[in-house]
Parts: sequence; structure tokens; C-alpha cells
Amino acid sequence: MMVVMGLQGQPHLPSAYAGDLRGDWECGWYHDAAAVLMVDGEVVAAIEEERLTRRKHTGKLPLRAMRACLEIAGCSGGDVDLFAFGEQGGRGRHRDPSIDDAALAAILQVELGLSANPRTRVQLFEHHLCHALSAYALSGYDEALVFTADGFGDGVSGYVIEACGRRLEIVEQIAVEDSLGGLYQAALPLLGFGAHDEFKMMGLAPYGDPSTYRPVFAGACRLEAEGRYQLNRERLLRHLAELGPARPPDAPFSQRDRDIAAAAQAALEDVVFHVLRHYRAASGLRKLCAAGGVMQNCALNGRLARSGLFERIFVQPAAGDCGLALGAASLGHLQHGGGAHAIAPQSHVFLGRPVPEERELAAQLERWEGLLSFRRCDDIVETAAQLLAEGQVIGWVQGRSEFGPRALGNRSILADPRNASNKDRINAMVKKREAFRPFAPAVRVEDADRYFDLPEGSDCSFMTVVVPVRQAFQSVLGAVTHVDGTARVQVVERGQNAAFWRLLEAFGAQTGVPVLLNTSFNNNHEPIVDTVDDAVACFLTTGLDALAIGPFLVNKAGLSPERLLALRPVLCDDGCLALGWAKAADGGRQPFHILLSANLQIPISVAAYRAISGERSDAGNEALAAELLALWERRALHLRPAGI
Repeated sequence: MMVVMGLQGQPHLPSAYAGDLRGDWECGWYHDAAAVLMVDGEVVAAIEEERLTRRKHTGKLPLRAMRACLEIAGCSGGDVDLFAFGEQGGRGRHRDPSIDDAALAAILQVELGLSANPRTRVQLFEHHLCHALSAYALSGYDEALVFTADGFGDGVSGYVIEACGRRLEIVEQIAVEDSLGGLYQAALPLLGFGAHDEFKMMGLAPYGDPSTYRPVFAGACRLEAEGRYQLNRERLLRHLAELGPARPPDAPFSQRDRDIAAAAQAALEDVVFHVLRHYRAASGLRKLCAAGGVMQNCALNGRLARSGLFERIFVQPAAGDCGLALGAASLGHLQHGGGAHAIAPQSHVFLGRPVPEERELAAQLERWEGLLSFRRCDDIVETAAQLLAEGQVIGWVQGRSEFGPRALGNRSILADPRNASNKDRINAMVKKREAFRPFAPAVRVEDADRYFDLPEGSDCSFMTVVVPVRQAFQSVLGAVTHVDGTARVQVVERGQNAAFWRLLEAFGAQTGVPVLLNTSFNNNHEPIVDTVDDAVACFLTTGLDALAIGPFLVNKAGLSPERLLALRPVLCDDGCLALGWAKAADGGRQPFHILLSANLQIPISVAAYRAISGERSDAGNEALAAELLALWERRALHLRPAGI
């Protein structure tokens, strides 16, 4: 048996490291840390570190995720034959000297309780080869053109690879200076967006006219012969700065903003097509595998799928840096004795921790007594379908959690897709995000072609491809049809997710439309929920009507001040309280109190400071209850019942 642990995240620790990882230390460009466990070529467990730390996009070494993978598989660290790391530390001026297999081995020995230093079982793999293998090795294709693109990693920003069997030939290397991720990211600050907000600009783009500012991007990106191009990012930034001041984050979007987003999207698509057209013709390869953060752009993927340029396309569902753990595990398996077992093609992403068994699940829900009520349903699928048909918005938590950025029916928020107002309701009351952003539809494979114009040869199981909604159903599916008549569809097969497939069937039987609005179960301050307590916290602090978890239907009992103040305030892993002094109006000093959590610096009241510090508070203090609830909604702290 060959057991490989793939991992991605920042391995560097302070020199005085002694096994204390309570601080959420971050460093450099690392984000979306993850761990993957592969046994004899099959991925048996995979989880992102953010799901466990509750910090979005955390880049810390995924020690919690590694332990979770081992627990899921019933393994120990000593059973792992190879720890495969999805980064080598870069090149030249992009080199990260903290990447070192000896240091990583020392950390793993302590944190996983290994009897001996595992340095001989640690190997560092190149970033973009890991992206490439995450797509190619798990595609099931015997040959393909492989394309990777992101901001940068290990000194490059992408590869074009010709793959045939186990032979991989890198035919083009994209320099950091020509980064397609850098091209797209250049416009983010001008639109008031921040790091990791590329998907927001993609959603805004269909509202704009790309021709208005297309020359700005074209003038900074010169297309050359043989699929090559040169990006002058400094020139692009300079020209973008000439378009006026940046939009304040809370300001409405102007037509200028919409047009810039549209032009950025068009520029990205132009370059990708320029590259791939050449190498499709030069290689003769008819299949495409793709990964890297740029390939999370499902509008780009949809255009590729509809173009007919390739007969089949597989985009790794975890195309971002969490997928490096998949690629590293695949490389480790292929290079270290796993050749007797082929790598199993990827058919689903339900690789995380499961919902507890019924008795344990009930016990965990009972800890929230007074804040919620729950009952066991004979058929939770039929009950949920009825609620959805009545117009309720529900949380749906079943089976094992998904790996990657999408909720695909196990950690989802669901709603009726026919009511266009559901989009605005969920954006405002549940997700608490920008109103323009679209939601995805989920549909049974048996019904998909009726409602959506699906491209031949592309897997639409993972919300990686935008497709046209058929004209006759665009008004019917008002809550999931974007302004340009498209949708980021999820096609559900019974063999991949029987419970979700049945829910779609039951909803269709009641409404005549076997489609559901499906979005990730979280608000805008947190990652997708993973555990029962994560789901309950999100349920209680958003406008969801009900929660279906395992066989139980959960309803709210109300968040009165008394009930809120009975909960225990708990700082996040990286949170702390600070006390300072400011100059008072009379010239003296007055204290002020701050809660520090992640990138937040939040002024808080004296009462909140004392409550978080562990002092008992007045049960009737409504102002304090409201303040603690607001902090909980922002995930600046946790409120927990006794015993958690």
C-alpha cells in the first residue's frame, strides 16, 4: 500500500518553534492551504485548512487539515510513505528561503507525533507541475494539452504542457512578468476590490461594455507569433490610474467600473485563446486539462467549452492553490512506487469530514438548547423540498464536506430559483454581499439539457463552467440567470450525490422545475461551514429560515438578549484584546478598548471588553447583547454555549 500526504501552506516558523501553532502566522504569497491523503492512487480525504481555522484563504501550514485527513482515513502519521509539498520555494528574486525540507520534516515529526524524523519521506514539488498534475492525473485522459495559469508560483506564472501517458513535456513557460493573474488583478483596486476578489470582477463584467476600455488592456499586452505575448503591467497600471480615483469599497458601481471589469475579462480571454489556439494546432491534442487560480474564472472556461477548440475539457474543481496538495500527492504517488496503481479519475469532491452519526449529531444540537429547536424527519429530503417550494431559504448539511471553493450539495444554502427576488434576499440577508453577484443553479443530469445549453465534452458537475440558460427558461429561472443570460450550472448525477439528486427530484415533483439555487453555506466573513457548530452559528446569525442537517430539521428559537448573554464569548485563534489610552477633552487620559482579530481592529465597549475577558455580564444589558451579536456576525469572535 502506498500512502501519500499532499500538502500546501507556509512551512516557515519562528526559530524558537516549540510546537505552539496557536497563532495564525501568515507569510508572503501563501494562501488556500490544504492537505490531501492519497492511498494507492485514490484520494480518500482532502480538506482546506480554512475550514478548520475558520480564517478565509489561510496560508498557514495545514497541520489541522493533515490530522483531519488521517482521522478520516483511519491512519496515523507513521503510515504515510511520503509527505509531498506543493512548492519548492521559487526562483531568483522570487525565492522564499524559508522553504526547506529539513525544517518541514522537523515540524511534521513534532506535530504528527512521529517516532523518527521523516526527512527522507519529505519531497518538495514544483508549483506549476502540481497544478498541472492536479488536472491531468485526475482527469482520466490518456493524453491532453495541459494549461496552468495564476499570479505566480516557484518563479513562473504558468505552463503549457503536452502530456501523453506519463510523459510530460513543458513546451511553454509563462514568466512572472507576463502573469495572467497579474493582468486580471491589476484592475481590482480601481474597482474597490481586494485580494481574492477576482470572482467579484468576473460577476460584474457582464454589466459592462468591454469596448470602452479594451484599448487600455490591449495597449499593455502585445500578442506575438506562436502563441506568445508580452505584458507590460507597469504601463497597464499607469493607464488604469488615469481613469480616475478608485471606487470606495461601499460606494455603488458606476458604468466606468462595469466597463473596466468587462474589459479586464475580455483581455484575459483574448490572451488565453491566443495561447491555446496556437498550441492546440501545434500539438494536435484534442483534450485540455487546466488548473491554477486563473482557471477558476468560469466565464473564461465557459467560452472555451463553447468554442469547439477542444473536444473535451477538464478544469480541476480545486483549481486554486488548495489544489496544489492534490497535484503534489499525484506526483508523489507516480514517482515513488505507486505505479502499480493508476490514479483514480476525479468524480466528486466530497472528501472532507462527515456529518456525525445520528446520536452524536443530536447531542451536538442539544448543546444549543434555548437558541434552536430540532426534530427528526422521516424523510428530510421531502421535508426540505416542501419548505423550498413554500419559498423558504434553508441551510443543507449532509454527508462529507466538499474540497475546493464550491459547495456542491453537502454544505449548501438552497432556495427556489424561480423567484428572482430570492437573489437579492440571499445577497442581503444571508450572504451579506454585493447585489450584482449571481447564484448558481443545480439540476439533475436527466433534466440539464432542457434548461441549459450544455457544451459537448465539458464536465459541468463542479460549477467550473458558465453556460447559457435556454431562452425559454431565463425568466422561469430568474434567481439564477445572470444579466447576460448565463449561469454557472452544477449538473448532479445520482451516483455522485444521491441525497441532493433526490432533493432536486422532489422539488421538481412539487413545483414542476427540478432546479435549485445552490450557494455555499457561509456568510461573507467566513469560509464554508464544516462542522455542526459552524452550521449552527451561520444559521443563527443570518436570515436563513431553516436548517436541514442529517435527518434533523432545525428552527430558530430567537436570539433574545438574555439568551445571547448566556453564551460564552471566545476569541478566534488569532484574536486578542488590547487596552490603550487616548487624550481626553480635558487634557487627561481616557482608556479605549480594541478587539484584534485577523485583519480587523474593532473598537469595543468596556462592557464587551469585560465580557470577552470572562467577567459575568448583566443579563439584561441589551446594548452589550447587540454588540456581541454584531461581533459574532462578523466572525470577529465566537459565541458558544457551555461545553463547547
